[in-house]
Amino acid sequence: MYTAIQSQGYEVTAAIEARIQQQVTRALNRFGEDVLAVDIFLSDVNGPRGGDDKKVLMRASLRGLPPISVSTAHRDIYVAIGRNAKRMQRAVRRALRKSKRIEPRRVLGFRRLVIDAIPN
Repeated sequence: MYTAIQSQGYEVTAAIEARIQQQVTRALNRFGEDVLAVDIFLSDVNGPRGGDDKKVLMRASLRGLPPISVSTAHRDIYVAIGRNAKRMQRAVRRALRKSKRIEPRRVLGFRRLVIDAIPN
């Protein structure tokens, strides 16, 4: 899986890059070769004014399916990265299940109980 990181508004430190690699690998590694690449875009929406302004957008390219995009904004960039990685995991799993590449979880079935008519 190829990952590319781009930022706008602030510099990506080695710690941020390591956290992104860790979270994305942990979230999407289980899908194997179905995930071709992940592009990560980091931006500071409000600049120096503060607030919930660190935005993380992830776009995953899947084999034989259209790309999936997920974004999250939060005050702390590390929290936004973690939440966005979890959201991306759910979105990729949903897309692959819909394409019938992954077996859905089995729901425990209940046996039907046939009750014959009780004589009066």
